Amino acid sequence: MKELVPWFAGIATAALCVLAGGGAMRRLAWRIGLVDKPKLRGVHGDAVARSGGLAIGAALLAALLVQMGLARAMDLPEAWLSDIENVYLLLPALALLGMGLLDDLRPMGAKAKLCVQFGCAVWAYVLGFRIDEVNLLGMAQFSTGWLALPLTVIFIVAITNAFNMLDGVDGLCAGAAFVALAGMGVYSRIGGEVQLGLALPLAVAALAFLHHNFGRPRSFLGDSGSTFLGFLVAALALRAVRNDAGELSVAPLFLLLSLPVVDITCVVARRLVQGSNPLRADRGHIHHITLILVGGNSLAAAGTLLAMSVVCAAGAMLAGSMPALAAAVLALPLGLYGVIYLRGGYLSLRNLRAAAPATTLARGIQAAATQSGPVDALNGPAAIRLMQLLRVTAIGLIDDRNELLWALGVPELSRDALRLPLYAGGRVRRGVLLLQGADGSADRLAFAAQLLMPLYPAFMELLETHTRATGRLSKPLAVV
Repeated sequence: MKELVPWFAGIATAALCVLAGGGAMRRLAWRIGLVDKPKLRGVHGDAVARSGGLAIGAALLAALLVQMGLARAMDLPEAWLSDIENVYLLLPALALLGMGLLDDLRPMGAKAKLCVQFGCAVWAYVLGFRIDEVNLLGMAQFSTGWLALPLTVIFIVAITNAFNMLDGVDGLCAGAAFVALAGMGVYSRIGGEVQLGLALPLAVAALAFLHHNFGRPRSFLGDSGSTFLGFLVAALALRAVRNDAGELSVAPLFLLLSLPVVDITCVVARRLVQGSNPLRADRGHIHHITLILVGGNSLAAAGTLLAMSVVCAAGAMLAGSMPALAAAVLALPLGLYGVIYLRGGYLSLRNLRAAAPATTLARGIQAAATQSGPVDALNGPAAIRLMQLLRVTAIGLIDDRNELLWALGVPELSRDALRLPLYAGGRVRRGVLLLQGADGSADRLAFAAQLLMPLYPAFMELLETHTRATGRLSKPLAVV
């Protein structure tokens, strides 16, 4: 038991640093302008400090230093992070943390960020965090050979960005990181795995950060925190999720990372079908769909998805101990997350076929609105055709006084409808976008709401005009 003291001390230090130092990190973030301002595709109307990356990064370093100092003082050389590959893994992780801070202060281009991420992934590969010897569902074992490098780089970069994408609902990204890291600890039976010297304090730091991120959030992870967590989770998983023969077990790996893997796969596939840039941010992630299904309650959305990821992590333990069941256990995430996509209309073949033409129409309408104003563009035949493609019977704008400002179709306010809040300038809530569908279900309109994203600037211009006119539009809008 004596050799466990430094480990527990490091874990406790990680938690204390995040809990006690969160306030200081928030004040620093406000001082240097590291602040998240609300936006149309966000879920908050208030500015929040992006200090989570600083807090978790500092907590991890402090935990490792305390662990090392105590282990040396107690003459326990095996009780601290002595694996040089894991120590060196901190360098690319901290590089991503620094890049994320710069991106949070002044947004960088996607290509520049990807170049840095690819470089960090190559570094991790050189250190031995790689997809090399693979065990596929307990039925086939093979070596990836020369494909090890590209597969490893693609995997690490994808998971890094997947965690960044999850940081759209309070607690979801940090919670998913905790589930994955804790799952690695259980899967690899904790004690004998030296690489978990990074995973365990990082897991506790992510868990402690939820104190600042749930409820009314006082801090966000920001790109710095989400990419830092995503990179380390991806790299550490490639070492921790291995069988006794040293082979990477694919099924447990997928199950531990099921939430980010499913989200990024579906998002990229949907954007390609839609004809959009796969790197362009939108409001079509699994947490956005879940938000709609639970009535806009971010705590319920995060809780639902994290509960599903915990169930999948438990399935990873089963797949690891009983490889013959791996294929059957893989149906777990497909079923759980599939229910969300199904209810949101994302698995409808009709919706998917309509995605590309609907996106083209929406962009054309927005271009017309920019040239001639939103009134004529939104009341034109292209808008009616767009409604038909999306199977939307009515679109309405409701102002901040809960009055119907504009509509296409005839909204029935007594019927079930999807309501999406709209923020002026990303700061002040100005109104609500209302959608009603042919089948009467608000749930299935999540996909339509995503395809209408190009029109949000036109909607906001109507709301802004309404606001400047002190409650009345200077030009009355007809209900078509």
